[in-house]
Amino acid sequence: MDYSFNFQMGQIHALLGWFSVAMFLVRGLAYQFGLAWSLDVRVRTLVFGIDLLLTITGLSLWVLLYLNPLRDGWLLAKLLALAAYTVFAHMAMGSQRFHWPAYLGSLLLLAYMLGVSVTRSPWLGL
Repeated sequence: MDYSFNFQMGQIHALLGWFSVAMFLVRGLAYQFGLAWSLDVRVRTLVFGIDLLLTITGLSLWVLLYLNPLRDGWLLAKLLALAAYTVFAHMAMGSQRFHWPAYLGSLLLLAYMLGVSVTRSPWLGL
């Protein structure tokens, strides 16, 4: 069995991605049940740390796999969706208030990014 740094980095990136999605979903549900920790600054710091590691692993994969968003349309679509997700997620939970439309928009963008990652197509294989 050969060691593949690219494979390991991809696995770490995927794990961090799923953890980030889970934290976002759990925080939204916790807010609905009136739990005060859902918008706590310590939880937001944890989420920021996870997203920072997710970004670092994603950029590492970008370099290791010689990806180029100008050549690989799916990567450009994912990066644009990531930028939009960041804005929507901040609008949803960035301040000490929760905004449903921004939260739902964030969930749709997360689903799109996951679909693009799996299909490697900006059109999700359609």
